[in-house]
Amino acid sequence: MLKQTLFIVRNNLAFYAMVIGCCVGGAIFDQYFDKSASTGVGFFLLCLLSMNVQNSVLRNLNFTAAAKIGKPPVRGYMFRSLALSLVVLFLAAPPLVFLVDATGVSKGAFILWAMLAFLLAFVIVFSLLGTWLPASIYGANTGIGDALRRGVARFPSTTALVFFGLIFPLAAGIIAVILAGAFGGSSLLVKGHLNVAFVMASLISNGSLAIGWTYISVVSVRRYMDAEHIGPPVGAELLTVFG
Repeated sequence: MLKQTLFIVRNNLAFYAMVIGCCVGGAIFDQYFDKSASTGVGFFLLCLLSMNVQNSVLRNLNFTAAAKIGKPPVRGYMFRSLALSLVVLFLAAPPLVFLVDATGVSKGAFILWAMLAFLLAFVIVFSLLGTWLPASIYGANTGIGDALRRGVARFPSTTALVFFGLIFPLAAGIIAVILAGAFGGSSLLVKGHLNVAFVMASLISNGSLAIGWTYISVVSVRRYMDAEHIGPPVGAELLTVFG
């Protein structure tokens, strides 16, 4: 699946450049104008990326060609993505509420535990229900119960793959930010000017996130195709790279 992920990225570089550029640009905009709009923009772009990746794998075509043949249901896909995200937050919230009420918990420790709670909740939810998203594109067995059935059947192996897709961008982002902070400070803007080192770190971090999210999307759609016995369309451009 990693080979297929890298193959998809290589064949849709313009789209990835747009996503990464918009995420970094949104963060710079937020910091300059003291806003918080980039979170919503980032969520929308990641959903759009995931939708195009899964449509591409289902049609066995690049993003543009796949969208022309089968236009994905954008509203339905965004709604399902938001629903799964809310379930993740719901599962991650209880331990964080306990930590907030606990005494002697430092800010650093709270952030660490919050990150761990989110990672665990995300892995569980997307391993069990992640195939709900590509099902909305293909249109076969689209219910949440169908997704749970597929998720339970291969839960142990799927959790390992989803965790890998999460930990890679997290590790790359942390390393990039630490290195950038050592050279130019930990902010995109310094005295009204761009901090080049941190901008580069942000580009690396968002690029890693895009690749990791692509991998998770590939895992979900491949699990869906395997469970529903869906093969690539005959005569389509070869994009299916197994590994």
